[in-house]
Amino acid sequence: MGLDLSSDENQEAPAGGDEQPGSIGLDLSGDVSNPGLRPRVALLGLDTPERAGAAVASRWLKGLYAAARSNDKWVLGSALKEVRSKLGSGYAATLRCTEASCMAESAETLDADLVVTSRLALEDDGWTFRLWTYNRDRNRVETDSVSGRNPRDVKFQKAAADLLAQRLQGLAKPRAILAVKVNVPQAVVRLGDKTLGVGNLERNVPPVEAALIVEADGFTSYNKPVALKPGEKSSVEVLLQLAGPSQDAPSEVAAEATQKKQGAPAPAILKRPALYTAVVGALAMGAGVVMGMQARKVADRAQDTDGDGVANITRQERIDLKGQANLSTALLAGGAAVAGGSVLWLVLMPTRTEAPKAAPGAASGTTSSTAFHLLLGGSF
Repeated sequence: MGLDLSSDENQEAPAGGDEQPGSIGLDLSGDVSNPGLRPRVALLGLDTPERAGAAVASRWLKGLYAAARSNDKWVLGSALKEVRSKLGSGYAATLRCTEASCMAESAETLDADLVVTSRLALEDDGWTFRLWTYNRDRNRVETDSVSGRNPRDVKFQKAAADLLAQRLQGLAKPRAILAVKVNVPQAVVRLGDKTLGVGNLERNVPPVEAALIVEADGFTSYNKPVALKPGEKSSVEVLLQLAGPSQDAPSEVAAEATQKKQGAPAPAILKRPALYTAVVGALAMGAGVVMGMQARKVADRAQDTDGDGVANITRQERIDLKGQANLSTALLAGGAAVAGGSVLWLVLMPTRTEAPKAAPGAASGTTSSTAFHLLLGGSF
């Protein structure tokens, strides 16, 4: 067992034991195993802003390490050098972090269930040792403190170590093992709001009752509650089914829905230009008839009905009468020609009908049929 007495800037302590103020941590030589289902504890170190605290930091860390040493309740997961290496440039900020938001990141990085950081500083009421323990399962930080007169006081140091041991004793709960076997390798496995991994896996998880969710693109989801007990292993086999189309003739249903959305096709006669020219011719004939009737009324007044030898209309009315008569004749003749020709075209010319669109999956190809219709048909 050795001590790492480097400061935040990784500067070594000067000779003679006059340590500089800073964040001090313990270097545990050798790997610490993590047997069974004991929760993992990560001890980040001790923040000592004052020179007097840094001078005795090594003794404080020895006491804290002894309190956090692996036992039958938990296991101390990482040495300080390994902790600092994994956290990198963010180590100093993490050591001073007291909120769940930032301590959660270090817990994920260190794969620790309990993360402990501490601070020895001179406050208004004297020297105070503060302890922050992050519970990964509950995403909550527990805060403890103890005060003393002098950081060199052995009783003060022991009280701090006992405080850490009591807090770990209260939070350390046996883990449970969850093994998931799924038939889809890319399936994502979640326990409640936490993602455990992808595909077949086995994880140490907190003993809780939560929903086990397994999802994969193109497959139906698996969502069932599981009850995980402390110290026990639970195995779950998941068989995801392909999320295929429904059994109620999906292609026909889709085609029917599309047809309803687009509306019924217009009758073929409405697509024939000859129909509209026939209508225009009929309207022209109607206009010619109306103008002819008006001209007829004026002509009746043009006769000398009273026998005085003078027509009952003016010269201008006679001129207008002649124009109306000519226009009426032109409209009747032109309208009759247009309407008659259009009707004749509709009757005699065949119609070309388009082949119905092939249903999805049917063989492609184009067909057309030509037929004569007695009254309505053909193309124009």
